[in-house]
Amino acid sequence: MSVGDRIRSLRREKKWSQPVLAKQAGVTQSTISDLENDKKSTSAANMQAIAEALGTTTSYLINGSSKAQVAKVEAWDSSTPLEDDEVEIKFFKDFKVACGSGTVGEALESEWRRLRISKSTLRNLGISKDNCVAMTAEGSSMKPTINDRDTVYVDLGRKMVKDGKVYAICHGGLFKFKRLYNLPFGGIRVTSDNYEEYPEERLTAEQIKEEEFEIIGWAWSWQTTETW
Repeated sequence: MSVGDRIRSLRREKKWSQPVLAKQAGVTQSTISDLENDKKSTSAANMQAIAEALGTTTSYLINGSSKAQVAKVEAWDSSTPLEDDEVEIKFFKDFKVACGSGTVGEALESEWRRLRISKSTLRNLGISKDNCVAMTAEGSSMKPTINDRDTVYVDLGRKMVKDGKVYAICHGGLFKFKRLYNLPFGGIRVTSDNYEEYPEERLTAEQIKEEEFEIIGWAWSWQTTETW
């Protein structure tokens, strides 16, 4: 599916016309039409507004990554009651510190920051609330898919390698998001989407142990943030 196909499909799920979606997102009807027909791109701000109106993420619209449902941004703090379809998940602003210390499990238990996410999203993906966390990406190795400071949602319960999926990993004390592929005899191929600057790595089963390579979980969605 293209960007236009995904926008059209979600709009029709809501039984909205193009003018209705345009009004909800605060953009012109011609913007919606051009996007649905894959004629023109639009600004990051417009794409974010359209994603929020449709109840999804820009990552899903642009890349087709898992269709996370996100709520409209509203002011809240720890005392604000949860909505009926909301749960709180742990949010790691700087997981590289935990990864570098070699105490990943302890860090997962002690993190106090929280984000809110739709219960239905987790249910549709078969993800347990206790296994879902959000992490902040750093660096440019996964550009253009995941950018520096993007928020990435990770399922800690899925660590089995499915070729080509993105995972949060800890490798020799360094925290990263990478695509993983199985190799014969228990090896793993580690690749970056920004492959020109970050060449792939191939680890044997022995190197996985020696270099303290750990899969933290499957990265099932990410929210791209435009930076100034």
